[in-house]
Amino acid sequence: MTLFTVDAEACARDGLCAAVCPAGCIVCAPDELPVPHEKKHAYCIECGHCVAVCPHGALRLDRFASGPVSLDRANRPSLDQVEWLLRARRSMRAFRPEPPERELVARLLDLTQYAPSGHNARPVEWVMVSTPEAVRTVAVAVAQWMRGEVERQTPLAAALHLPGVVGAFDAGVDIICRDAPMLAVAHTPAQGITPAEDGVIAVTYLELAAAGAGLGACWCGYLCAAARHDPRVLRVLGLDEDRAVRGALMLGRPARRYAAAPPRTQARVDWL
Repeated sequence: MTLFTVDAEACARDGLCAAVCPAGCIVCAPDELPVPHEKKHAYCIECGHCVAVCPHGALRLDRFASGPVSLDRANRPSLDQVEWLLRARRSMRAFRPEPPERELVARLLDLTQYAPSGHNARPVEWVMVSTPEAVRTVAVAVAQWMRGEVERQTPLAAALHLPGVVGAFDAGVDIICRDAPMLAVAHTPAQGITPAEDGVIAVTYLELAAAGAGLGACWCGYLCAAARHDPRVLRVLGLDEDRAVRGALMLGRPARRYAAAPPRTQARVDWL
């Protein structure tokens, strides 16, 4: 059986890897090297806790080509810094026309792989609509779906104010994608362990990472609604009908900056 490789010289034989494994895949007898559990090793969910907890870098999961990513504790942000980022994050709806550098966006997308995921299934994949022209094509497809809803006078058309959105779009004002230079669309299989939740969390990770990189982002709710109801929108995104769009972000360099955080009420909490 193969699950992980242990550096016998570096291993302290302290059992930390076995202690943190959520599936009990590792056995570590006192003063012995860790070994895969004879039966439970098959339940490994590739969370990497065993790798991350080892202060000596002695363990490596065989399923991954690379080893642990070293974290310098000196770079750990303080609560004040994290609070600043969370307060400063704004939904950006006005963008500069040029798309962000692809290398930067790829780095942000890789960070979403660290988002929480049910059973660490990590089902989220991405479609990057990476040019203003491609974004316009998506917006036109969404507007086409909207027109059908308006013509049929559906409850959804009224709830989402689609007549006004379509009217503005036809007049040259893009309320659908806000003339963003790029869209990030998260999709998963329609079925799974927690695919909808995983998608929302991954998009949230991307939005926060984008804010940290100085980019602006805003959830593209109209695209998400259209993708749920119109297979033609999925096809424009290059997706089959067995895929489900779980979230989408307009993405770009913000056309304006905000000088302060708006006020918010305190969290509503029941302490039990």
